[in-house]
Amino acid sequence: MTRTPPLPPQWKIWGLVAGAAVLQFIVWGSIRWTGMAYHAIGVWAQVVLVWAVILILAGIASNRIGWLTRMITRHETAHLVTLDLVGQLEIQNVLLKTLARSNDIGLAFQSLARQIAKVVACDRLGLALVKENGQELQTFTARVTEEERRNRPRPELEFTIDRTIIGGVVSSRKPLLSNDLSRLAPDFLDANVLYGAGFRSALIMPLIAKNRALGTLNLVSRAPDAFVSDQIEAMNPIAEILAVGILAQQLQVALGKYRTMETMAELTLSISNEINGAVQAIVGQCDLLEHSTSDPTLLRDLAVVIRQAQRISDLLEKMRHTTQERLREVAATVSDAGVPSSPNGFVDDSQMM
Repeated sequence: MTRTPPLPPQWKIWGLVAGAAVLQFIVWGSIRWTGMAYHAIGVWAQVVLVWAVILILAGIASNRIGWLTRMITRHETAHLVTLDLVGQLEIQNVLLKTLARSNDIGLAFQSLARQIAKVVACDRLGLALVKENGQELQTFTARVTEEERRNRPRPELEFTIDRTIIGGVVSSRKPLLSNDLSRLAPDFLDANVLYGAGFRSALIMPLIAKNRALGTLNLVSRAPDAFVSDQIEAMNPIAEILAVGILAQQLQVALGKYRTMETMAELTLSISNEINGAVQAIVGQCDLLEHSTSDPTLLRDLAVVIRQAQRISDLLEKMRHTTQERLREVAATVSDAGVPSSPNGFVDDSQMM
């Protein structure tokens, strides 16, 4: 809350002027009635009085100007902070819209690279995502200061979580800031690759959503000492939004696989049941023929047909079992990710308490 400036009211200023006028009148009267003997003293007294009033008024004016200057500076600072927050909100809004429209993580990341670089300046932006096996990282790279050489991004390099700085960030779930990659290059493969490409500074942000480490967002610069610790706070909201968007895309892909697998399983089970019914009919007819004939050649042929029919039946049973197992695995993956597979799964937490 802004405090009232510590300035005297207007009546005090006018009182000071009036008092100075009265004193000057008194001095002037004293000079007139006492004669010329005190004329020089009276003149000097008036001069001192006038300068004293001028200095006091100058002090009041300076105090007022100083207060106004501080208020203007404070409002300007608050305005700049507000503009910065608005800019960050606009960038976050662009992130959310882009991630919501695209199912291609690499393409969405490439289109967002320059927006992200507005928050923290860098020469190159990287994205490393944990693969399904949980032991490897797949990387994408986007340029922020030059045009992309290709319209469709593709995974570039793959690193293991061990002995890499991005793997260390994924494991620790803590940001990493290095302004001298030459120190990390001898011990870490990805740092060696970056240093060999001419980059000297790196800021690695973990991407975490629903308590899952999905990968890292990597900002690199060719200049040494390019990043400061305050930029970690600036990148935190961007990393959170990006992690949620990536997780949503991954879950959408997983849900699509589940739906496809569910449809294929239903179709497979239906076809296998039809085939099995036809096979059982063939076996039944063979059994009837086997009991109604004594021809050795025909009996031998019937035995071959029955064995092959039984083999087909076993294969169909194995196919049904494999399909059901795979469907359960995909369903478990979707369930563990928290994606409802039916409308009953969308229940408000407040109704369950």
